[in-house]
Parts: sequence; C-alpha cells; structure tokens
Amino acid sequence: METGNMGVTGRLVAWGFVRVPLLATLWARSRQTTVPPAFVFPARPISRMRIGLITTGGVHHIDQIPFRRKDENPIGDGTCRLLDLTRPRDAFVITHDWYDRRDAERDLNLILPAERLREFAEEGIIGELHPVAVGLMGHVKGEEAFRLEHETAPEIAALFREGEVDAVLLVPA
Repeated sequence: METGNMGVTGRLVAWGFVRVPLLATLWARSRQTTVPPAFVFPARPISRMRIGLITTGGVHHIDQIPFRRKDENPIGDGTCRLLDLTRPRDAFVITHDWYDRRDAERDLNLILPAERLREFAEEGIIGELHPVAVGLMGHVKGEEAFRLEHETAPEIAALFREGEVDAVLLVPA
C-alpha cells in the first residue's frame, strides 16, 4: 500500500480504518464537539452568495512559514495561513505529514478547489469566490486543538465576516 510519507503509525491507522470501517466509526464517536452545530437558513440563493474556502490539507504559499511537521510538534499546528487565490498554482505548497498528499500535489483542486469554484461563479452556480482562502493543518490535538478553537477559528470567522462571506466550504484532507 503506497501512502507517501505518513509514517508507520499513520499507515497502520489508515489501513485499519479502510479494512475495518467500525474502527473509524468508533474513533469518530470518541471525538467530542464542544458546541452543537448551528443550522441557519441561507439569506439568499447560492447563485448570489459569496463563498469562502477553508482547507485542512496543510496548504500554504511557498513564501509563508510552513506548518509544523510531526517531528517538530506531534500534536499538530493550530495556526492558519491566508491564501491569496489570485496567485499562480506554483505559489502553493503542502506541508502535512498525516495524509498521503501525492494526489493533492498533482491536483491542488482536490483539497483547495478554487479553480472549480471560480468555474461555478462563471456559470452562475455561485455568486463569487472570496479572494482569500484559509489553509489549516488537520490532525491537531491537545494544546494545538485548543489554540485552533479559541484563537485561530475566531480570527478566520472575523476574516470571512469582514469579507461579507455568506457561506464557507470546508474541504478536509
């Protein structure tokens, strides 16, 4: 099984989740949400909405500080990177050790579908794409999860609120 640079533990967990789906279900149930999800009816049709984009795939610009790798911090990185979606594809890189990112490196739209969303805007399916996306690194635990929830997430919410974003697409890696 080819899994890139996920490490032995990551490969074993991925193998177990694929082969024994009950393991994935039990793991997911063990995760607690601190706030019940809110359901809000859209204020306008999606064809008139400004859409924000968040990826947990560890995407950042080549000239930004990379996300901390698991050998630097095994509990992940709860910070974010603001991604200027007007920059060319070669300005984006992925720094994430907890998934096989080879396909995403070949086609960034798998985890940062900005091109597809721009096409949707041109076709009138969505109103427009907010020009700044947010890159996160999934697989955060402990203090980094706390940091993500209490520092980073409010900053992201403020960015999208100030940018008059109507809905956000969260793309997990």
